[in-house]
Amino acid sequence: MSVVLKKNFTFKQPLCEEIFRRKYMLHGEESAEEVFRSVAKEIASVEAEPLRAEIEESFYREIHSGRLIPAGRILANARPDSPMKNYNNCFTIDVEDSLEGIYDSLKEDAVISKMGGGVGFDISKLRPKGDFLSRGGESSGVVSFLRIFDQSAKTIMTGGQRRSAHIALLDIAHPDVEEFIEVKQGDANKELTQFNISVKITDEFMKAVEHDEEFKLHFGDRVYKTVRARELYDKLARHAFIHNEPGIFNADTVERFNNGYWAFAMDRVNPCGELVMPSYSLCCLAAMKLSEFVTNPFSSDSSFDYEAFARSVKVGIRFLDNVLDVTAYPLDKIEKFSKQWRRIGLGFTALGTTLTMLGIIYGSDKSIEFASKMSATLRDASYRTSAELAAEKGAFPAFDASPILAANFVRDLPEDIRALIGKQGLRNIQMNTVAPTGTTSLSVGQNCSSGIEPAFALQYERNIRVGRADEVTTETVYDAAWLAWKEEKGHDQAAPPWMVTAADIDPYRSIDLQAAIQQNIDHSISKTLNLPPGTTFDQYKDLFLYAYKKGLKGFTTFNPEGSMKGVLEHSGKSDNKFISRSSAPPRPLELPCEIHHVKVRGKQYIVITGNLNGSPYEIFWIDVPDDEKVRINGWTKGVVRKVKKKRYDLVIGDRNPRLVFEDFTKVYDTPNASLARFISMALRHGTPLQFIIGQLQKDTQFTDFERVVGRVLKKYIRDGEEIITGDWRCPECDTGLIFHEGCTTCPACGWSKCK
Repeated sequence: MSVVLKKNFTFKQPLCEEIFRRKYMLHGEESAEEVFRSVAKEIASVEAEPLRAEIEESFYREIHSGRLIPAGRILANARPDSPMKNYNNCFTIDVEDSLEGIYDSLKEDAVISKMGGGVGFDISKLRPKGDFLSRGGESSGVVSFLRIFDQSAKTIMTGGQRRSAHIALLDIAHPDVEEFIEVKQGDANKELTQFNISVKITDEFMKAVEHDEEFKLHFGDRVYKTVRARELYDKLARHAFIHNEPGIFNADTVERFNNGYWAFAMDRVNPCGELVMPSYSLCCLAAMKLSEFVTNPFSSDSSFDYEAFARSVKVGIRFLDNVLDVTAYPLDKIEKFSKQWRRIGLGFTALGTTLTMLGIIYGSDKSIEFASKMSATLRDASYRTSAELAAEKGAFPAFDASPILAANFVRDLPEDIRALIGKQGLRNIQMNTVAPTGTTSLSVGQNCSSGIEPAFALQYERNIRVGRADEVTTETVYDAAWLAWKEEKGHDQAAPPWMVTAADIDPYRSIDLQAAIQQNIDHSISKTLNLPPGTTFDQYKDLFLYAYKKGLKGFTTFNPEGSMKGVLEHSGKSDNKFISRSSAPPRPLELPCEIHHVKVRGKQYIVITGNLNGSPYEIFWIDVPDDEKVRINGWTKGVVRKVKKKRYDLVIGDRNPRLVFEDFTKVYDTPNASLARFISMALRHGTPLQFIIGQLQKDTQFTDFERVVGRVLKKYIRDGEEIITGDWRCPECDTGLIFHEGCTTCPACGWSKCK
């Protein structure tokens, strides 16, 4: 369905228009074009008169085409007559180690929040808990002061619409780091709900971890505690694994690529993690929509137009440089520092969409090769344009050719660009990033994949309230690439094998792709690594270390089973008993399936298992009537496609088009289908196969259904595992079921006893 706004700007889906109208049409506009035209006019207003109209038109053309997507604050606020002149998303401040300094920072935080900006800061300067104060008494520690900032953030609405995003960083060597690591425990304690938190990791610490050495926690010259580095590393990793926080800020990696290393340290980050910068800096953001540069998508002739991309990047850099001169600043210190160094952040979005249109699997070698070339093109076009702007408008005031040409990142630029910088200077100290671009990608981006991420799902349904009471209608929302595929190839066509979603991607390959891009990005990359269901803590620790060694500046993960594991970590010796309620991994639009034909006492049955990452996610039961020959006889593999709620199609065969058996669960509906749904629920929520099979075998009325399903599920038991037939409990924590993989192991607390 297409929704056409005035003057021929077309949104592909109703949700895209709905979000755009609600978020960005805030000044009486009646069309998207009016928004784009006003934004272009405002941002071009600082240009010299002879060029102003031409540059305004170039800004409008790039935004209207979808190639350039300004950040949310620009789309919402940038108007010639706007009452809210803040066009930047986030800011950083400093927090000094004194009561006066802390409350000055609290005031600065409030001013920024009121203007609609997020805030990031480093609290490593604050003295640890129990330290003596100059006027008597003891310090209450960094976490106690962080709670004050959190309470303030809960109170102030940004621009009257929402609460401000925050992030706090603490050095790994700070004496309060263990309390900081453990302070946020999700719904268990609801601490610091307005904050993300990250720990600043150093090379010194990682070396101590690698060599199993002791590590000193200190403040200034005073050592407060000595710990085993690996134990502290395990504590940090385990808490991130269970509660998805803290994140990691690789401080020494960040500093190695600081273009302004001779003047300041880049020791903090914005709330989403894409801009690493010093205090009193800002996020001036926009993104190039990569899919707009794909020619002949979904064909053998598909390609990416690198030359057109570089031309559009040139417009994007000029656009963001202008934003610095036309925006209002929340603090004089931020305005002074920003104009002295002119930091901007042009990135990209729709990487996942683009790879799909090019027929490339996200995480494959080919995708990494493309990501490296694309990001190098972004880098080179950005630095070349900044040097040209320096010749036209002047270099940033703090520019010094000698140290900047010696900066590690600048040393890797092509020689012709380095020569241009040496001759003309640079307009901006650093200029590239990859932001999450969630709302802008969903709206003006036509629900393309956001930022560096792959598509999360090909489609999903949302309920829309219509009229009064509980009357709702259901609307299907499509991923941009999936919708484009359906429009081009036909709505009955299955997704091609290269059209993958987040759940399909190996986490190591995801890190490899991010690392390839990070080499060409002078700031950082906002990315959350979605852990595959069933990821163990030991596997997670390996990923943690792998990300550091690959040179990522930051590392954040989401464990879909995290809250469950958090509950299971509670000791069973407590008076309170907890039952884990875990969320299932989301079902992709299509699941590969295996079709099992089983005969019991001369009766034919069919069990279809839909598999996620090679493990059963759901089962379907077909009780074949005696007088009917089932059309799927002979087939052993296929795809189960969820068309809508309670509607599944079975797609089988290699022919084009493939055979499609519509609504097959209804065609072969039997009373046992309800039991199959309950078993599917147990499978997708992670109940061990051994336990399910054991429970099926315990029934004294051993029916054909239990016999057949048990036989099928046994095929997925790995070698060396045993069936659990008793209500076994872990002797250590009394919570987890015990299963066997050579050793007896508790999946809850990790207790193990080898045979």
